[in-house]
Amino acid sequence: MLIKPNIIAQNTPDQAATTHPAVVDALCRIFKAARCTITIGESSAFYQQGGTLKGMETSGMKAVAEKHGARLLPFEKASVRKIESGKVLKPFWITEALFEHDLVVDVPKLKVHQLARYTGGIKNMYGCIPGGTKQTYHEQFQNREDYKEFWGGPIVDVYETAHPGLTVLDAVYGLDEDGPAATGKPRLTGVLLASVNGAAVDVAACRMIGFDPRWVPAVRVALERGLADEKDLNVIGKLPDVPYVKLPDKPPSKVSDYFFHQVIMKPVVVRSRCTKECSACVDLCGPKAISLDAEKIPVIDYKKCIRCYCCAEQCPDGAIRLHGGFFNHTIQFLRRVKKI
Repeated sequence: MLIKPNIIAQNTPDQAATTHPAVVDALCRIFKAARCTITIGESSAFYQQGGTLKGMETSGMKAVAEKHGARLLPFEKASVRKIESGKVLKPFWITEALFEHDLVVDVPKLKVHQLARYTGGIKNMYGCIPGGTKQTYHEQFQNREDYKEFWGGPIVDVYETAHPGLTVLDAVYGLDEDGPAATGKPRLTGVLLASVNGAAVDVAACRMIGFDPRWVPAVRVALERGLADEKDLNVIGKLPDVPYVKLPDKPPSKVSDYFFHQVIMKPVVVRSRCTKECSACVDLCGPKAISLDAEKIPVIDYKKCIRCYCCAEQCPDGAIRLHGGFFNHTIQFLRRVKKI
């Protein structure tokens, strides 16, 4: 089985920007008792030195995995699969890990979100798209006037493909006032929400924090596609009334366009490090963007490259490195210093 928490960045549990490890620990105990083989997988939102694996360490997931003998899987270290069944985002690439497990368990963190307005079970599955591919899909649509409303469609496309069999929302401490990064404020909410229907979890959570579910684009699209019935929601137990801040909508701007482009890393071949003894990068590249030249050195076709970072993460000799521009490195530096 595959547990998919929210590890947006290299944050610590007290910042309430990532799924708390205690929730994943409890799930591991339950599934381990049922003799399940457990994988904890994720791809962080933006690249930072050390990658998703470092985020798994700072968030406490590495310690949980070691405790229960679970496998840690940054999705950049898996292959990718092309999906052409999306209603809006088509085609798109997603981690193959989803299809290698009998059960996917979605373990999101309740947070307000600058773009998505609210992030929970549906939005968390977008992290199944590895590396900078997440940002390349944003780039495709961000010049639309209705970008914020429209973006719910691609998110639900990914959620339907991931098809989690169980969703457990960590709302013990949610993230209020700003999000989804650790610039927000931890908010004691005091509940865990669980269902085999992640869209139903999101409807209940939105009501709990004072949001109309249909105000959240991804939840509205999920309801329109019949993934949940908001009029026939059976909630076992009493939900608290804990109003969260509704972040103001900001119109699309050239600054946000520039930001999305600049945070995407570019895989670059370091010719001197390539041993020419394998073709691992060629074999694992889903979109077939890598070939070998006459000297058996990898050559990357950037028109085909989806920026999933899989080649850089899986090259046994470190012959493919990720490069970013000045702004990219500045953002990484600020995240590291401010711990966001």
